[in-house]
Amino acid sequence: MAGHGIRFALTSGMACVQYGLQQNTKDTDWIVAPDNLDELVAMLCKLERGLNGRNWRISYRNLFGAPLDAKFHLGGWTTHLAIWDGAESPEHHLDFFGRPPRVLPGTGLPSTGFLASRDIVARMKKTDRAKDWPIVNALAVQDWYAGRRMGSLLHLTEIGLMREAWGALEDSQRQVLSAQRPLLTLLNFQEDIQLERSLLLERSLWENVNRERYLIYQTIWKSFYRSWQRDAVGIWPSSEPFASQHQRLLEAAATHELTPHPLSENSTREDVFDRGKKRTQQLLNASKEELNSVLMPIELVLP
Repeated sequence: MAGHGIRFALTSGMACVQYGLQQNTKDTDWIVAPDNLDELVAMLCKLERGLNGRNWRISYRNLFGAPLDAKFHLGGWTTHLAIWDGAESPEHHLDFFGRPPRVLPGTGLPSTGFLASRDIVARMKKTDRAKDWPIVNALAVQDWYAGRRMGSLLHLTEIGLMREAWGALEDSQRQVLSAQRPLLTLLNFQEDIQLERSLLLERSLWENVNRERYLIYQTIWKSFYRSWQRDAVGIWPSSEPFASQHQRLLEAAATHELTPHPLSENSTREDVFDRGKKRTQQLLNASKEELNSVLMPIELVLP
């Protein structure tokens, strides 16, 4: 990708390997500039045709996900590919994001290098999977100790270190951070046990809003795929070359109206946000006051 002028960043699991926080991962995750996705498709087709001496096999995977196309990636979709880079190659799984979840548009790609920042990886790791949350804190711990970066307080969950970092900031810095993470203001007056409950509430909000967001995309994909099946989709993914698969998926997405921007309407985003809040409130038997004390702006959880 670098050799083809494609702007990208390695993120999620493999980035955590690079940061020394895990030893392996089952796939690789890539943020790619949406306006470079056509170049990425052309590069993959070139590699598959063996025009540079290599002869890869590339295929879409049988997971729900959109075509590798800017129109869909700007709407928050993900593309899942499988790549075999030799005759005896294992099946490499790659996930591509043009507009990664929980990351503000235009902030995902580094100005230098090809590794997503700890801040970006932490935002992407705020999922509904329990295994991701220790990573979120670990990335923030690294950031704080490496350079006292105040943004690490947006992701820290170790109460002692949170208090230390909060105490090291000026009032103006606290105001900036607490506008993005209201829980930080609770450091001023809550005891540790109260703060622990507040952290549980905050994490549950991230998890449940993310869950509701995922369900929107999953439901839209299932509806599209059922319609495509009725139109004789056959076996998918097929054994066709990647160029043929890609064109076939683009045509199907147009014919069977796969929605490019599932969360484009503010009302849809607000509904997803409200359902996540309601589920959190019910699961943890929280009062509205408790919930509001840790409620992050919708623009951060559903940018």
